Parts: sequence; structure tokens; C-alpha cells
Amino acid sequence: MRMTASNVPAIACLLAIMLLFPTATFAIPDTPEQRAGEVSRVIPSVSILRSGQSIAADTKAPIYWQDVVNTLSSGRARVSLDDGSVVNLGSDSNLRVAKHDAGAQQTELAVGLGKIRIQAQKIARPNGKFEVRTPAGVAGVIGTDFYVGYENNTMDVIVFEGKVKFCNLAGICVEVGAGEMSNAHTGDSNGPAAPAQAPAAVVSGALGNTSVEIAVQTIPAEHAPLGMVTKTLLAHIGSSDSAEGETIFSGDFLSTDAGGVLVVRVGNLSLELQGGSAAHIFRANYGVVVALNRGSVAYNKPSGQPNAVIVASDVRITPVVSTASSGRVSVDDPCNLLIHSQRGQVYVQVGSASQLVEQGKAFRVRPISSVSERTSVSPDADDYHESHQHQPCQGPAQTFNNPHPKPPSFSTFTAVAVGVAIVGTAIPLVVALESPSRP
Repeated sequence: MRMTASNVPAIACLLAIMLLFPTATFAIPDTPEQRAGEVSRVIPSVSILRSGQSIAADTKAPIYWQDVVNTLSSGRARVSLDDGSVVNLGSDSNLRVAKHDAGAQQTELAVGLGKIRIQAQKIARPNGKFEVRTPAGVAGVIGTDFYVGYENNTMDVIVFEGKVKFCNLAGICVEVGAGEMSNAHTGDSNGPAAPAQAPAAVVSGALGNTSVEIAVQTIPAEHAPLGMVTKTLLAHIGSSDSAEGETIFSGDFLSTDAGGVLVVRVGNLSLELQGGSAAHIFRANYGVVVALNRGSVAYNKPSGQPNAVIVASDVRITPVVSTASSGRVSVDDPCNLLIHSQRGQVYVQVGSASQLVEQGKAFRVRPISSVSERTSVSPDADDYHESHQHQPCQGPAQTFNNPHPKPPSFSTFTAVAVGVAIVGTAIPLVVALESPSRP
């Protein structure tokens, strides 16, 4: 079995779930608030799609029937179901909780993309079942600990403990025991592969890719080598002038004077800090995260990792990891961001509001608050919101002791039509996006 990286945008697979598993397939809850469990651990960026609306997922956030939990390249999540079962989602994954009746022990989950580890409670009810479905097959379990991955039209199953009945959509099944693995391909009528012993490296990879704790622990420490300067003019690293070929370290403060430029490469990823700009740069387990204080940063990346997440005024801008992308984020002022997407898609989160922006679109974003930095902390760190003071973009001042001020009333996303130059290429950008108003 080959464990492969995602090459399909998460949003496309989310639609695939909905098409593959229409609501008629599963029992619909008696009320829209029928609870299935809650989020017990989260590493941003994670969202919950509920009744057509996307909300940011926080610890203790309830999960209801038909909710879709979606993680981006920088996110992981743990969902604790009400029967005591635990589901860990790796990065770039989505999971639909189609049904979870703890009393009747009836559970149906749908994985549209990514890597999921399930620790299911033992089935004691005569008609109880716990099923995990992908577009390639179904895993039915009884009291077990196992992994399901679905990428590139292939469903992988690895069993750590217990047994799993693994069937393709044609109903041809195999039984996978502890320490074994199997796979099935979408549209293949031959049935899943015969179970085989899972190599230690494959088991370790599956556990590592779905562990929330490991994701936290493996974000490297500050001052680790990160990248290299490839172009510099009137630019600085800390208080010193930068030089071509100079090493960039995690936690470095980068700045440019008016008319300056600083280009940094991290693997195949290129970041260009434009004139009159300043930002901190940090290593992350997915690539780099940039805390943009002022000015503009342009990004240009191939598909896959490393990826670049840009955070400005607590707005989180994440290019979709599975496609090549380029664009620019500008802080016109701390309460007014301008985001251009030249190539690929980009996912933007402002508090609980979110927007997936398509290729060739541009829009303005109104943050909830401007940010006044107190100390330099990675936006991925647990104490990030304690490292700065918030000033609401409307309303009275808030101190750093209140890191999540109540959102004021304004339109978060505003479509714009502009002609801009991004990474040296002039393009016309015209958009027609909805502008959801925040309560």
C-alpha cells in the first residue's frame, strides 16, 4: 500500500461527499440540534460546516448530526463522540458525522478526503453498528482502533487493534485484523486487496499523521534554520541589513524600507516582502506561518508542501495546499486588508466567518480587531492571542486579557475589481462574492 499526499482540493472533496452520500442515505435527526459529540482538541485551522454555513471550530464546540468537520493544511482535530468513541482528523481532511445514536449504538461517518484514526467503543447492542464510508468503500467495526485514509481515489485501512470488515461499494468484503492493512480503489469491482502485514513505517506514519499531540510537539522551536534570502534591496533582518544568501531563522523579524524588497525561499516556496513592509516568520509543521504587521507579502508556491499561512490582524489566509498558488496579502491599515488570488484557491478565516476564494479573485477583508504586538509569538502557538493587544475595528478598546472581543457589525468580505501586479505579473481581477454581514 502506498500512502500518498492529497492532490484534490478539500472543497472539491467536500462536495463529493455530499453528492456521494445524499441526506436520504442516512437517517435524518428529529431536530437540527441532535448532538453527536464535541470537539475535544483542535489545532487551527479547523472549521465545521453546518446547514450550509462554515464556523470556526473551538475546543468544546458541539458536533451535531450532518455536521462536516474540515481541517486545512495547518489544522488537526479530535472529536469525542457521545458513546465514548474518539475520532482524530489529520491535516487536509474532512469528516461528515452522518449519524451517531449513542443509545442504539448506530454510527455512520463519511470521509471525503484525508487521514482519520478512529477508536470505537465495543458494540454491545444486537443491531449496533459503527461504519466509516468513503467514495471507495465501507469499514464496519466492532470495538477496535483503526485508521482510514482516502486520497487519490484510494481508501486505505490499517487496524491497530480488533478487526474491521472492509468492503468496496460492490459489496465484496475482506476482514482486516490487528496489525494488517488493505486498500480499495474507487470504481474497482474486484474488492479490497487481500489483508497484509502493515510495515512499521506505515503504522508509524498513520499514527503520526492523525495525532493531535504529535502535531503540537513537532512544531520546531524558535531560531531553527528556515530558509534563505534570494533577493534584497533596502531590507533588514532584525536591526541588521540583509544580504543575498543569508539564512533566515524561525522567529526572525523581516522589514523593508519604502522602495525595498526582500525575497525569501523555503524549499520551493517563495515569499516576497514588498516595500514598506514588516513581518515575523515562523517555521510550522506544514511550512511557514507569516505574521504580517504592515505592508504587503506576495507568495508563490507549488502544489503540496511547504505551504505558507499568512496572519494579519488575526485574519488567517491559507492557500489550498493541494494546488499551485500565488497571490498577495496587503495591510492597507490594521482594519483593512486587501487579498489577491492570482492562481489557485485561498481560504480566509475572520473569527467564525470564512470564505473560499477562487483563482483570479480579489477582495477586501474587514478584521474584527487590529493587533498591537506585545511579544513575538507564532500564530500557531497556544498562547498567540495572549501575545498582543486587540483594538476593535469599531467600538471601545480591548486589552490582551480579552483576546476575543465581541465582533462589531460590519460586512466581513467585500468584493473588489482591480488590476494589480502580483509577483511581477499584471492581471485583471474581477469578483462577485457574497458579503456576509456579521451580527
